[in-house]
Amino acid sequence: MALGFWMNNKNCYGCKTCSIACKSEKQLNEGVLLRKVSCIRQDSPVNVSFLSMSCNHCEDPACVKACPVEAYTKLDNGIVKQDHDKCIGCKMCIEACPYNAPCYDEEESKTYKCDMCYDRQQRGELPACVAACPGANIAVGEMEDLQKNHQADIVSDENSGTKPNFVITVDPKLNKEPDDSAMEQRDVEVDVNTAAADAAKK
Repeated sequence: MALGFWMNNKNCYGCKTCSIACKSEKQLNEGVLLRKVSCIRQDSPVNVSFLSMSCNHCEDPACVKACPVEAYTKLDNGIVKQDHDKCIGCKMCIEACPYNAPCYDEEESKTYKCDMCYDRQQRGELPACVAACPGANIAVGEMEDLQKNHQADIVSDENSGTKPNFVITVDPKLNKEPDDSAMEQRDVEVDVNTAAADAAKK
């Protein structure tokens, strides 16, 4: 069994309701986001699109291997779940994840990660991001079902080495795969944040 997310890059308009709903559901501190909406700007042809991404609940999750205190578990249903009480804030999971999915909480000195709203799903409810999206541009389900029910332009990412569970419907105006573009932007954001933190220490 492999649960995953479907993201609709074609119709997402970047309202970030999914990200806000996630933050509210998890009661996260300032600066901690488990679902991030990337703006993808393209010059030729001119185009702006958005992609909402969180943890991809990989088949071979790097966070599980990297965590020295075994705070992460790959459940039978495919969800990669974190035992937050075990987290020691070492950031090894953040460094290991090719998608920068775990997010460090400076105030708590611990790391948080999307658990696909495990508790909500146990109650028969949708994850907060899925339930909140006004355009129905995010869905959760078994990977096979997501590919049958949606336009599956991108399925997983064989280059990451972790076998992520996501399906993406791509904006046809894009020249480059949106998951790659979103990751490039995240890498830039991480570099900027790191530089700012280093500067503040001096």
